[in-house]
Amino acid sequence: MFMAEQDAVDWDWNELRIVLAVARSGSLSGAARELGTSHPTVFRRVRLLEQKLGADLFEKSATGYVPTMLGDVVITAAEKMASEADALGLQLGTGKGEPHGAVKLTCSDTVYSYVLVPLLAKYRRRYPGVSVEVIITNEFVNLQYQDIDIAFRSSRRTAQNLYGIKLSNLMLGVHAHREHPAVSQDPVRLGEHDWVGFDESMTLTTLSGFMREFDLERKVVFRVNSLIGACDAVRQNIGLALLPVYVAKSVAEIVPVRTEECSINSELWMVSTRAQQRKPLVRAFFEFIKNEKSLIGNLMIQ
Repeated sequence: MFMAEQDAVDWDWNELRIVLAVARSGSLSGAARELGTSHPTVFRRVRLLEQKLGADLFEKSATGYVPTMLGDVVITAAEKMASEADALGLQLGTGKGEPHGAVKLTCSDTVYSYVLVPLLAKYRRRYPGVSVEVIITNEFVNLQYQDIDIAFRSSRRTAQNLYGIKLSNLMLGVHAHREHPAVSQDPVRLGEHDWVGFDESMTLTTLSGFMREFDLERKVVFRVNSLIGACDAVRQNIGLALLPVYVAKSVAEIVPVRTEECSINSELWMVSTRAQQRKPLVRAFFEFIKNEKSLIGNLMIQ
């Protein structure tokens, strides 16, 4: 039960900072690291505030600490106070309003090499107080169970439990070495040729789904866990492969083959969990990338 309306709460900013840190990290240990204090201290301060309010601020779940209805109210107020403090820092010239800290991202090898690196270089020049860690993987990463702030994904839409922004359209198509026999077929007979496929780590991706749909796994003679690796294999005329168009067109030896219904229209999304969106650093990074959508479109032009 919430405390009676007439009972005024003596708000302590240090208590609100701890609640906000728990909400951002989703855990007591994460909040302790962010604040430079101990796990027991965070637990004790949260419990003291809950006792003062007469209700719980968080519920413990399999994915971490989830705010209750009252917790959301308190966290929203704390976020406003933190934002105002950052804005005041900028006005006073202290620089504390600038993004600072560490942000952890994950993306595929092609998105990293062809799209993200130029953006990250620009981001670092603008915000030197931020350090960036990038996990390059073509596997599906479940952000609910990973210590990652932001993911760049190839998808037709984002999951309902995530916050996401569509960055660009993305097309994948069948490609071959320019001297491969499939280039002269119109349309190409997919099942007649050797293929470059993908390993078990990519079974949840669009690429592997395509291979299964057209019964092409039986024709795989070369298997990799990397899109850039598949592109290199096609460049050596090992077999056909489904590749992102923006990657394949950058290699002179690789050309698209004529197919009837074997191209895939997808999208590039930037996503994070709702909890990660509470971090000012994550929100600031989203804002930066949103302002660079035109550059992303140019980098991925079809």
